[in-house]
Amino acid sequence: MSLSKQDYMLTWVSLVHAGSYLPGALSQHLQEQLGITLSEQDLLKQLSVAGGELKLVELSRRIFLSKAGVTKMMDRLQSAGYVDRIRSQNDRRVVLAKLTGKGKQAFDDSRKLLVPWVEANIRDHLSEQQLLALGDALQSLLRGHQRWEGQMAHLQGK
Repeated sequence: MSLSKQDYMLTWVSLVHAGSYLPGALSQHLQEQLGITLSEQDLLKQLSVAGGELKLVELSRRIFLSKAGVTKMMDRLQSAGYVDRIRSQNDRRVVLAKLTGKGKQAFDDSRKLLVPWVEANIRDHLSEQQLLALGDALQSLLRGHQRWEGQMAHLQGK
């Protein structure tokens, strides 16, 4: 079977639209339930996974956001009591993001909402066979672009 340019473009447009719509809808759900966005949840997750503290520069790299974007997000999360900014003990020029107890609780609460939402919004629209095929296809695409390891490979236990 030979695929047409239209087949490639239809797949691309579908991928882009799904990749835009679904995270936005999940972010809205988290905002309505907990007052945090999906991006803010990711920041809290990165701090939690790192043991509660990260350099702002490293945090920016991990969540794929500019330094200015991280600063703005940190401002919001700090005023909500979820994070603090602290100076590194080793180098006073370095600023660290520190997860607070309230931030850890918000992250834990978000995880309880996230998994059921994802399951429902996939299960209601894809068969098990479609889900597995889509997952395999997207993982192959990400591996081909060296974007699978690190951020997402932990979901597969690697």
